[in-house]
Amino acid sequence: MRSSTRILLTALLVLTLAGCGDEPQRASISAARTVSGPDGLVLEVTQRIELSETMHAALDHGIALRLVYRIDACGHLRQRALWLRHAPLKRQYELQREGDAEIRGFARLPLLAAALDRVRLPLDLPGDERCAGSVQVRLDQAALPTPLRFPAFVEPAQWRLSSARFAWEAR
Repeated sequence: MRSSTRILLTALLVLTLAGCGDEPQRASISAARTVSGPDGLVLEVTQRIELSETMHAALDHGIALRLVYRIDACGHLRQRALWLRHAPLKRQYELQREGDAEIRGFARLPLLAAALDRVRLPLDLPGDERCAGSVQVRLDQAALPTPLRFPAFVEPAQWRLSSARFAWEAR
């Protein structure tokens, strides 16, 4: 009994340490700026999002992925999110800003990936407001279905998508 406990603890330690190594970022933000929109200030983010093969497979099997943007603008923290989905009956991939009724459809996954190159996120600030800030994007692993959360913990390299924080200047 005692040796089986040691083996179990050793296995858990190995799995934990395996998750501590260098993991790919798979996301980078190259530019961000605020622009006036019809409903106020909007953050325009130019980025590179690279989904892993595991993320592609999850999308193809109908599992939605949630990208979370943590934004510090004008001294206020905000969180915005985008949902990526595959709708097999419609034969399209979908992109939807959380809280927005509009859903953009794409015939193929590379077209969805291209749409992610530049996204616009509302800041709920007056359109004439000018301020500096920072933004970061990451995959929300807590939004994964429960059966996928443990594999995401055990194989973090397959589920890691996070950018460094990117700062922009006031204009």
